[in-house]
Amino acid sequence: MSELSTVTGPMRRSLVFATDELEPLVALALRAEKAGLDRVWTTEYVHRDAVARALAIALATERIGVATGIAYAFTRLPLAMAGLAADVQRMSGGRFALGISSGTRGVRRWYGAEFDPPAPSIGAYADALRAAWAENPDLQLPPRLYAAALNPIMTRTVARTCDGALLHALALSRTHLHERVLPALREGLAERSDEAPFEIAAWCITSIDEDEERARELARRQLAFYLSTPSYSTVTAGTSWDSVADDVRRAFDESGRKASWGELSSLIPDAVVDELTISGSPAVARERALALEEELRELGVTELVFQLAGADVAAGELIASCERIADVLAPGPVSPSPQSTGALAGGTNSEVSE
Repeated sequence: MSELSTVTGPMRRSLVFATDELEPLVALALRAEKAGLDRVWTTEYVHRDAVARALAIALATERIGVATGIAYAFTRLPLAMAGLAADVQRMSGGRFALGISSGTRGVRRWYGAEFDPPAPSIGAYADALRAAWAENPDLQLPPRLYAAALNPIMTRTVARTCDGALLHALALSRTHLHERVLPALREGLAERSDEAPFEIAAWCITSIDEDEERARELARRQLAFYLSTPSYSTVTAGTSWDSVADDVRRAFDESGRKASWGELSSLIPDAVVDELTISGSPAVARERALALEEELRELGVTELVFQLAGADVAAGELIASCERIADVLAPGPVSPSPQSTGALAGGTNSEVSE
């Protein structure tokens, strides 16, 4: 079995715009660029498109990397996605990365789409993207391809077929991370047919406020949102807080699935907030980000992605939270860096949704 490679260079720090808001994104990306963050990621959900958002940001910025985190694979045929991503890559000057996902079963139902079985479908989709990019005469440098990873089968597939894994915020459950995610990444990397660098971007729910309790409350709401989803139940198995997810799902179901995340947040204990989030005052957030960065670096993670706590949060507060993350956790203005700095190679020499 492959062993983890050591990340010797600085870990990337980036920000994911996990929000429905559209108009503020360009200004927020410019602020992130000025602050020195390495990359911004855009999200996709019903009524929003990650690639369109990424393109708008790319055209308005100069240095910062831009990526989708994530775009649903099932909404576009592989050839169409390949052409779209290739155009964004060219218009961004090579700063674009495509992050894809199979979505949860519930999300696929909303779109009226089928994408089963999810892991093999993502693998085939990744192969089709690469084939299309290889045949594109106008594309000198294909975008790097990432896919969301949380559960073992998908994680193994992503490690085998993509350039990088996007670890869901719940993957920071240390039991799940060490007992399921990392072994699956090792297995997938051992099955790769190339020695190309493999990158791991770890999402972390991040909430910063001078009022530390307010910051932690917003983090609790985001965790309540995630833990209400049956697809994520495997993450809590074997942990000391396995019952928390059961409590959240039960309360959500008993409310007729109408309870707000604020109403369910009291079910999330402090220990879970501490393990899965960076939340608190600016000083506390800096300290926790550094500690998490050092821990993840030893595991081969190449990028720490600060995720907005956007569940049940008003637009103005969410925008302010995004600005605080950029101001507090950005490493400072930097010179342009190569698009790919991953330290993990595929094959037998290194290792590291659905």
